[in-house]
Amino acid sequence: MNIKLTDAEKLKRIMQDPLLWMTTFASVPDKQGRVVKFQPTPQQKYLMKNKSKYNIILKARQGGISTVVMLYACYLALTRQNVTCLLMSYSTQSVTENFSKLRAIYDYLPDVVKKEETANSRTQLSFINHSKIICCTCGSTDKSRGSSIVLAHVSEAGLCKDENLEKQLLAIEQALVPGGEIFIESTAKGINYFHTLWNKAVSHENNYKPVFFPWYKEKRMFASEYIEFSDVFKAREGHYLTVEELDEYEKWLYEQGATLQMIMWRRIKIANSSEEAFAQEFPATPEEAFLNSDGANVFDTKLINEQIINVKRNIKELPLPSDMTPTMRKWKKYLKIWKYPEKGKRYYAGIDSAEGLGGDRDYSVMSILDADGFQCGIFRCNKIKPYEFTQLVYDLAVYYNKALLCPERASSGHVVIDKLKEEYHYNNIMRYKTYDDRGKKGRKKWGWESNSKSKPIMINRFVEWFETREIFICSLDTLREMTTYQQDESGSMNGVGGHDDTVIATGLACEALHYKNHFLTN
Repeated sequence: MNIKLTDAEKLKRIMQDPLLWMTTFASVPDKQGRVVKFQPTPQQKYLMKNKSKYNIILKARQGGISTVVMLYACYLALTRQNVTCLLMSYSTQSVTENFSKLRAIYDYLPDVVKKEETANSRTQLSFINHSKIICCTCGSTDKSRGSSIVLAHVSEAGLCKDENLEKQLLAIEQALVPGGEIFIESTAKGINYFHTLWNKAVSHENNYKPVFFPWYKEKRMFASEYIEFSDVFKAREGHYLTVEELDEYEKWLYEQGATLQMIMWRRIKIANSSEEAFAQEFPATPEEAFLNSDGANVFDTKLINEQIINVKRNIKELPLPSDMTPTMRKWKKYLKIWKYPEKGKRYYAGIDSAEGLGGDRDYSVMSILDADGFQCGIFRCNKIKPYEFTQLVYDLAVYYNKALLCPERASSGHVVIDKLKEEYHYNNIMRYKTYDDRGKKGRKKWGWESNSKSKPIMINRFVEWFETREIFICSLDTLREMTTYQQDESGSMNGVGGHDDTVIATGLACEALHYKNHFLTN
């Protein structure tokens, strides 16, 4: 039975639903400059229906996210008392542009929902209900002091100075009211603090909810360009693109929902710039967005992106075994398996140990390869103490047919090696030769000692095997770390803007596989 609502009931329902309020009252300029009724895109709808207290949004260019957050700020300021909404950006010019956009959005609203303005400013809207919307640069922490912030939005956060963004977010979080919300939104701009925040959100290491909007999901914003560029493609090639002509990457895009028109548009865009530049502005995956890091990448980032697509397309994570040991069960959240052990097969594992102190500190990682170079499993956690990590390493090593282990000796690695030998009597561990000052051979030591000579050998073997397809990496954590693994001017190789523990552990697994004929399984 249909229940007819009164006008008052309809208005009450509208005022309680921000998205309904926007579609009822808001108008925005379209790409042709015409003022049209606001019709949210699927991405805008998704964000408004799935937002949390802390949101970080990685997106392609011109996805309409800033617009919908501005509309949300207007909704909050006009329907509530005594609230402050901060709309922040990276420069004075961008703040001016944001306020002009905000001013227009407000002016387009019907008088019935507007409030009397109490102050005129080039960067602030203030209303008689003591609510306000402030546009300011990121780093203006004084704007957040003494305010009851209900909404904070940092647009193009990837362009903000790292120290400004970090300082600003700390100030906002302290001023945020219960029920308040933060939106950090940007296209990728290399390896910076936004990149760090995003990776931590993906790994559940901070409170931010990661939301990614790939370019191929936006079918409205560039609709006329898709038609125009596909006609350009036809003029150049003599025909429109067909499915049979797609390469493997384009086939994946097509499977994800990209049309042939959109793929022709992409080809023309790349021809006018480069594949790397297109990926940064119009990423198809979160990992792809950060590939153009402008650094001396050790691994081929294009091959990494192809591998990420390959993994997402073809590789399935397997259920953990039902006969897990108590330690494996306790830490199962951090364990991933892509191939179970097979009887009679040998396995090789690299182990990079940490202290288990959590936070931003290093991870304890065990990366397992089979004899064909396929990554069968990985354990990654920075909360596990060395004694429990040793137990877990032992359990996984036994599970994988008494795998040959290559643990790094640095830091807590000494603890892991000693406990494996002394307490667990596990001797299938790599050893290396030592020499004294006169070049005489000394005792063999257990594990792997990483130094200025051995580390480049290990990493370069890993690079060679990855780029010649002799190993297959399944872990997205590893592949992400590989995208930011760089060599500095002094020749030192390390992860930039994050961790490299899975890279090191997988490199160590490669060493175990390389030296497999020097050791016998127990």
